[in-house]
Amino acid sequence: MSTVTSQDGTVIDYDRHGDGPAIVFVGGATQYRGIDPSTGQVARRLGAEGFTAIDYDRRGRGRSGDTAPWALEREVEDVAALIEAAGGSATLYSSSSGATVALAAATAGVGVTALALYEPPLFAGADHAEHLDTLRSLLAAGKNDEAMRYNLTAVIGVPSEAVDGMARSPGWADMVAVAPTLAYDLAAVHDINVDPDWTGRWSSITVPTIVYSGDQTFPGMPEAADAVAAALPHAGRRILPGQGHGPTPEAIVPVLLDFLR
Repeated sequence: MSTVTSQDGTVIDYDRHGDGPAIVFVGGATQYRGIDPSTGQVARRLGAEGFTAIDYDRRGRGRSGDTAPWALEREVEDVAALIEAAGGSATLYSSSSGATVALAAATAGVGVTALALYEPPLFAGADHAEHLDTLRSLLAAGKNDEAMRYNLTAVIGVPSEAVDGMARSPGWADMVAVAPTLAYDLAAVHDINVDPDWTGRWSSITVPTIVYSGDQTFPGMPEAADAVAAALPHAGRRILPGQGHGPTPEAIVPVLLDFLR
């Protein structure tokens, strides 16, 4: 484990695997190393294939710190510090809403050389203001468990009985621990979705990009991936057979290697 200090003084904790061209993994909502062994496996495999793979806890999660007030720009500064520690340039691989950070970092010009985005949940015109208000109200009242349940059912669309099953699992408490960061991701997604220039906001991103989706995922995710790819000047699309919203290491590693090489 290693750390970098972001521009606002927040300490960001990460694992580094291998040596070579760098790739930084940007997790989606609730993802962090304590509950996401899959990303760690992908990072280790890429490290063994001649890359420097950086698997980090986004601010407010796991071993990383947090500094109020949150802003997407602060998360970009976190990525910039990690890229600097990795040698000054890196590909970013994002999961789900982690795409908000990856796209902002590429726009900011902080050494991003390529983008690999897995199922960015971005839908032009989708207004999450009411969901965001509800989440913030629950979190302000200290109702983190309710906030997590609300995000899963009302925002994502997971059936309530499935969420009840998740809540009985040993990892539920670790998910609830990062519930305050749900508002970070949803705020970033909302701001993108209601941008009147949604299709033009990434026109300055000229790095090679690939947008992935699975064919067994949530409704609308493939279409969202299509739209994001179409809005990026140099983006390709790839659909992974048999994969849902979170791909297995066995499925994602080979296609990532194809892209990186």
